[in-house]
Amino acid sequence: MPSRSELKQLARIKLREAEHLYDGGHYDGCAYLCGYVVELALKARICRVLGVTEYPEQPFFKTHNFKTLKLLAGLEERLVGGKVSPQLLIHWSLVIQWSPELRYSPPGTYSPAQALQLLNAIRDPQEGVFPWLATRW
Repeated sequence: MPSRSELKQLARIKLREAEHLYDGGHYDGCAYLCGYVVELALKARICRVLGVTEYPEQPFFKTHNFKTLKLLAGLEERLVGGKVSPQLLIHWSLVIQWSPELRYSPPGTYSPAQALQLLNAIRDPQEGVFPWLATRW
């Protein structure tokens, strides 16, 4: 399984790739990769919380479910208990709708505006989900 530092690196790479896909007009691909940015960041946070170098291989940890990952990352109370800004909660509410099953969605599922909204929810330097997670991994 990937190490915590590899998960961080992969999250940054996937964010750049999502931005390139958006710039190239590949909105569905952009939205799809946005979810993996958050998943990888959450998994890096889980490594920190558990005090492990590599992400655990046990089946319980092999999930894409953000609600489960949020709980494992020790972020449930912060995100649900309102201990973050309202804008971050709005961004999180967009991100939480992601699923790896998006890969089966028909072409054109995401409009340019929808893809940009998701991308910005993740990368916004002040209230984005990714920068917020990156300060906690």
